Amino acid sequence: MLAVFLLLIPTLWGDETEANVLVADTTMSRMVELQAGAPFCSLYTDRGVIQKMILGADPKKVRQMSANLVADLEETCKASREKGKNQPPGSGLIYPGTKWCGPGTLAKSYDDLGRHASEDACCREHDHCPITISPKECINGICNHSPFTRSHCDCDAKFRRCLQNINSEVANTLGAIFFNVIQVTCFQERRPCSQWQRNGYAEEESNRLCSQYKFRPSDKYVPLMPLNVN
Repeated sequence: MLAVFLLLIPTLWGDETEANVLVADTTMSRMVELQAGAPFCSLYTDRGVIQKMILGADPKKVRQMSANLVADLEETCKASREKGKNQPPGSGLIYPGTKWCGPGTLAKSYDDLGRHASEDACCREHDHCPITISPKECINGICNHSPFTRSHCDCDAKFRRCLQNINSEVANTLGAIFFNVIQVTCFQERRPCSQWQRNGYAEEESNRLCSQYKFRPSDKYVPLMPLNVN
């Protein structure tokens, strides 16, 4: 699913629109900017710069988190920056405290989850979406030209609901990254063909044409309720 370390961002999740998400602590004294290209992040400690960037950003792409969670993200960012800009397509960040939330997985088995186990389970389920299109694969009339696997829109919707139901700082940050920053594309069936649209085609050909998929942007992520701090 989220395919890439941070799920984040890389093209993380091709042809997605490049955009950044700002993750700051509650005092706005430390901030990580997550980006679509390698090294995938930048660090800020100047409060004036941080406040200016946050005030000028799309609210859907700004997350404030506790200092310890921002510190975890800073360590992940530093490790990515050490690798530099020459990272291969399809690479990215695995979100700290998870093993499934990003491109690929760090898990040793299906039951292996990070310390943010509930959020990681959402990512794991999305990674195991039963209807996907792999990179360079074509099925039912569409081709996936991105370096990431595309999921059926039903899987993206289920992933969104899973994170919304958890409603934690980490879950809402992952949702903002995946749906609002990476702006992933999913696929779904076209509307059924009417009889007049089938006219002129043999039954087998009309069935093939009318069962084709189409790509569409996944819906944006919006937390459903006040943050669950329990």
